Amino acid sequence: MDELNILKEEMAALKQSLDKEQIINEKLMRTVMCQRVSWMDILVKAEFIVLPITFIIFVIACAFFKISQWYAIAFLIIGLIDAIADLRTFRISPKIFSECSMMEVRNLLTKQKKERFIHLCIAFPLAIIWLVLFANAVFNSQLLSEGSDPVGYSGIIGGIIGGVIGGITVLIIYRKAQNTNDTIIDDLNE
Repeated sequence: MDELNILKEEMAALKQSLDKEQIINEKLMRTVMCQRVSWMDILVKAEFIVLPITFIIFVIACAFFKISQWYAIAFLIIGLIDAIADLRTFRISPKIFSECSMMEVRNLLTKQKKERFIHLCIAFPLAIIWLVLFANAVFNSQLLSEGSDPVGYSGIIGGIIGGVIGGITVLIIYRKAQNTNDTIIDDLNE
């Protein structure tokens, strides 16, 4: 009988130890998940800082090439809509990791991945269309039609190179964000 009581006590101690370890593992996992997505939060904040600076650059470019300021305004509107959409598709509040269940976090990350894909499928073509229209306006601008201006042509070449680099960067960031979500989802599934 004493042996049975000793076994019961040992079993209770073992169960309590396992429960503690599970709680510690869950807290550690939530901390790691939060750290993994922190770069996306920084990215969205940086986007809101870079957007006005880039808008001013396009205002100056429109004035320099003597084209309509509507190109700069359209850039600002598209950029603002994109940045606001990024708040939903990239940013994950640390509060979610601490307050929601693991299944809710997993479902949120899966939903976010789908929304990010849809966002890319809409925003990327719009950005390319805007860039083509802007480049066309610059090519047909008064400045370039009046004569060969090396500064104007170098600006166009720089803009095309910058557009290509920007497009590649967007695709790399998109891929990295999807991989981050995949890694966290895989960890939660395990």
